[in-house]
This record gives sequence, C-alpha cells and structure tokens, in this order.
Amino acid sequence: MAGPSDSNTELLNDVARIRRVLARELETINEYEAFAQASSHPEVRAFFAHLAAEEKEHVAEATQMLRLLDAAQNAHFAQPIAPGHFQKAVGAPAASVPSPAPSAPPAPAAAGPNGRSVFEPAVNLPPERLMYGLTAPPSENAYPLTVGSLRRQGGGGRGGNR
Repeated sequence: MAGPSDSNTELLNDVARIRRVLARELETINEYEAFAQASSHPEVRAFFAHLAAEEKEHVAEATQMLRLLDAAQNAHFAQPIAPGHFQKAVGAPAASVPSPAPSAPPAPAAAGPNGRSVFEPAVNLPPERLMYGLTAPPSENAYPLTVGSLRRQGGGGRGGNR
C-alpha cells in the first residue's frame, strides 16, 4: 500500500515530467517559427505556423497542469510582475510602464470525476492571464496534426526521429 511519502514522490515526479514537456514544447515553437520565417513558399510557411500554434496550445495545457499540481508555482503565476522589476536587477532606472490592472484570483477548482481538481480552460481566463492567443492559419486540405518532441524516438535527444 502506498504511503503519503510515495504519493508525494509521484507528485514530484509528475511535476518534473510536466516541466520537461513544457521546455520541449517551447523549444519546438522556436524551431517551427524559425522554419516558417525561413521558408519561401507560402503553404510551407502556413504549415509551420500551424504547427507552432498547436505547440502553443500544448504549452498552455502543460502550464495549466503544472498550476494544478504545484501550488507554489501557481502562486507565482498569480502574482503580477511589478513595473521596473527587471531593471532593478541590473541597476537600471525603471522605465515608465503603466501598472497592470489587478487580475482576478483563479477560479475555485472543481472536483473532476477522479476527485482531483480541474482548472477552467485558458480561454475563460482574463486577458492579462493568457499566455497566447494565436490560432492556426487557415489552409485548404488541412489535417489535424500533433507533431512535437514527445513523439521523438529515444526520449529527449535532438538526434531522434521527428
């Protein structure tokens, strides 16, 4: 029978896995956007832009899952970054940036069918809480695709199949 420490270890392992997925998805977005920018054919540019948009959806999903499982991480997402925060770190004077409106606290989590909390979808969050808002460009004969680093053979190496 699994004890509390086993459950906590599994949770920590799940959080670490989600962070690895998040990092890979962000790398993949950069690759697809660079491929799109380098392409000379409009349909190929649209293809890579479409793939990047899907990866951005994966980033949002991974972020929501991370927020669900790691309360300390979720607290950081809930805190706005004060104007001048980054300039203070390098000793530069703060630029005059309007202060963001205070965001609403996250909606209370409802219990899902398995008893775990479920966050509302990102589209229901206030605009200042969204990480992205891009849709895939329209394309004739478009098929739903899921291409990402999770499909690579052999784990996390760059040498795997795509």
